[in-house]
Amino acid sequence: MMEQREEIYCFGCSEKNPIGLKLQFSFKEKQSFTEWTPTREYEGFPGVLHGGIIATIIDEVMAKEIEHRGIWAVTAEMNVKYLKKTEIGKKLIAKSKFLERRKKILHLETEIFNEKGEITAKGHGKYFFIKNLDVSDISER
Repeated sequence: MMEQREEIYCFGCSEKNPIGLKLQFSFKEKQSFTEWTPTREYEGFPGVLHGGIIATIIDEVMAKEIEHRGIWAVTAEMNVKYLKKTEIGKKLIAKSKFLERRKKILHLETEIFNEKGEITAKGHGKYFFIKNLDVSDISER
């Protein structure tokens, strides 16, 4: 059992963080998903989602895929490619999948799609394995 920890206040996924993204996740066919419609508060250039928020979404969806597998890991490295603008006010879908584990490093990739099904950004992440979680650790999140 993990030690008692403070309330989750994650910028990406916590419902309790007033300025956070409040992303919600689903899992199927060995992939994690999130759907989100960005608002103007997260704008970079006019009408376009800020690149840092795109990177945050990519990191979050990969982290949730790892957690869903019952693993606690932290981001070691992440690369993002911005392929076309991700528009404000239009739903996006981020899909992540686990690629492989090499010793203590987990490799994942994510793609962000616009409403037309076009890939607007993609990322690759390396996550450092900390430990396996027990069921109660996962249900607390």
